[in-house]
Amino acid sequence: MRGRGRPIATVLTDALAGRREARLTAVAAAFSEACGWPLAREVSVRAVARDGRLLAVASSRGWADEVERLAPALCARVNARLGRPVASGLDVRVGPVER
Repeated sequence: MRGRGRPIATVLTDALAGRREARLTAVAAAFSEACGWPLAREVSVRAVARDGRLLAVASSRGWADEVERLAPALCARVNARLGRPVASGLDVRVGPVER
């Protein structure tokens, strides 16, 4: 069966390829998976820049600092979940998190 054993973010990206708004949805899903439950409740991805940098918004400065510390690992996990290099880095801001 096609798609079996692949992360849902990869399947979503493939299914919606070529649509800008769909790309953000797939990246946000992969980012949430990469973060894990506790961190994903406090941080969300809002945009993907042309150079692949993700704009993440954290609920507090403490969570933003944690995401900045984990940025290389999170980007590697996002790319692994999507099956291709998409995330080249993170820019983190503090603000309301979309849940």
